[in-house]
Amino acid sequence: MLHDVESLAGERGRVARRPEGGAAPPVLVHFDLVVDGDPEEYAGRLRGVVDAVLRIAAVESFDDAELPVGTVPAWFRRACRGGGSPEPFAAEGRDRYAERTGGRPWELQDWLSRFDPDLEVRGWAWWDLTRPVAGEDRLRLWADTWGEPFFAWEDLRWLLHVCGARTVADPVLVRPPVWAGEASV
Repeated sequence: MLHDVESLAGERGRVARRPEGGAAPPVLVHFDLVVDGDPEEYAGRLRGVVDAVLRIAAVESFDDAELPVGTVPAWFRRACRGGGSPEPFAAEGRDRYAERTGGRPWELQDWLSRFDPDLEVRGWAWWDLTRPVAGEDRLRLWADTWGEPFFAWEDLRWLLHVCGARTVADPVLVRPPVWAGEASV
């Protein structure tokens, strides 16, 4: 699926603030998260990385050998393979990701390449982050997958864990009223 500059701008807008209820697509997916620590801090870390990478995707050339990473939070850069010594929450997230998937930590440039607007590898777009009714340590990430129940999302799973998610449930396809009934974080 293609993410053009206009859709990236819309996605960045949704990272910054809750979208209008009437703007929701016919279906959304959500990922239930259990987070370590303060959910507000987790939300800030998650939004900070997504905003930075969407800004890069909108203005940088992915044809260059390496993308500039100065706007990507330093803690996230350190969590990626070869990035140095990560914060404890990110190191634990790396371990949880590896345990869940059997995969190694993502290399930063490889992870950023998933956001190339000319490729069709990223199967999701940010929609919202909410707090479901159950649990103080629970959040729910909402994504637009253009109605697809199966889509590429390992890049997102990596991000969710490294930001400090203890668990990341597989995606669930639902209608927008479920999302509209929850409060944004």
